[in-house]
Amino acid sequence: MSRGLKVSDLTIRRKGRSGEAAIGPLSFQAEGGTAVGIVGESGSGKTMSLRAIMGLLPPGFVMGGDVQLADDAQPLSGDEALRAELGRRFGVILQDPFSAFDPLKSVGSQIAEGVVRRGILPRGKALERAGTLLAQMGFPYVEGTLGLFRHQLSGGMAQRIAIAMAVMPNPTVLLADEPTSALDASLRIEVLELLRNYIQTNAAVLVMVSHDLGLIADFCEQLIVMYGGQVVERGPARMLLGSPQHPYTQALVGCAPHIGTEGRRRLLSIQGSAASPFDHSVGCRFAPRCPLALDLCRSVEPELAEVDHVSVACHVVQMRTEALEPHV
Repeated sequence: MSRGLKVSDLTIRRKGRSGEAAIGPLSFQAEGGTAVGIVGESGSGKTMSLRAIMGLLPPGFVMGGDVQLADDAQPLSGDEALRAELGRRFGVILQDPFSAFDPLKSVGSQIAEGVVRRGILPRGKALERAGTLLAQMGFPYVEGTLGLFRHQLSGGMAQRIAIAMAVMPNPTVLLADEPTSALDASLRIEVLELLRNYIQTNAAVLVMVSHDLGLIADFCEQLIVMYGGQVVERGPARMLLGSPQHPYTQALVGCAPHIGTEGRRRLLSIQGSAASPFDHSVGCRFAPRCPLALDLCRSVEPELAEVDHVSVACHVVQMRTEALEPHV
């Protein structure tokens, strides 16, 4: 069976409110063995979008759109159907790895618990698989690690064990919320390599949210840039990082620390405050901070349009592209 994930027109609204969605629409399709990165500042809507795919939106919010696995004839409909896949075909890795652990249970017990409760594996087989996964995660003394408790783990150990818990049922999709934010630079690369190895070996899909564009661009085939709840640019990761089109994507790239042959450079910053998805009037949500904003930008919200093999929601970029196109 083929593996993959398709998200179509995902939106998030407050319950009881009609009209324009606060977050979205978000659409993407990923084949097994590939990764999708969703980036943006805090409050951009990336984590809420990931929670919607999990079926775990906070009370007071409702999701629209479809989430479909490649081996299903029909999309998963509603929060209950999505939540039913957690710990089965969906694996989840949280921002704070320690939040995944019960302080009164050993590492081995907690890695095995999910698949045992769901009837996926008997306890003996589950503990055997837990040991195999810990070895794959780089633990040299598996038996000793299985007997550890939360207070005995470092941050790097906790994150690797959390990944083992997430992949225990051999999920089709891994959903990761800032999985490296609590780690130092060397451990970040190590954790991302573990995630990439899993999805490539098992033909799974990784969907990862982060504020660090430069870091995850090297580990994702696709990138989605969100601002104020809106997708402002979407396309191949290398293309977005090498030649960003939207002014916000350009600003994110400019803000990223970079080590290169040109020596020191001044680290840029984006002036102003980030827009809230839930406090939006009219026009482009980035317009108050955008150096290229026109009157049109402040009155009409742009839609995603294809520009140089990426999708961009920017009036200025779209007008510039139209002006350069040859007229027949």
